Amino acid sequence: LVIPGDYQTIEQITKQLNKLIQVIEVKDISNRACVERELMLIKVKSSALTRSEILEIVQIFRAKVVDISDISITIEVTGDPGKIITIQQLLKHYQIIEIVRTGKIAIERELGINTEFLKNM
Repeated sequence: LVIPGDYQTIEQITKQLNKLIQVIEVKDISNRACVERELMLIKVKSSALTRSEILEIVQIFRAKVVDISDISITIEVTGDPGKIITIQQLLKHYQIIEIVRTGKIAIERELGINTEFLKNM
């Protein structure tokens, strides 16, 4: 779970999350190198005419088809928010039926290497 906020807000949310039985540990990794991802399931209207075009987009984005029928394709997309938004915009042309997103999740990088910093070099 990635939450923007000042120190006091983050501390309050951390305390509330720690009260939940299902939560094992909460870490503030605001100033640490981390891997961030988001998951989206998107159901898109498809027909025999559009299916190959949609599957080409799926392949380009390294997404997965998780369900298919005569009238729709359900796709699983995992990645950074930019990737999620881009594929969503491309699939909009085929009529999106339904979208489910997890929101951003993150885990600390073991070696502490900040790849975001390296991208900007």
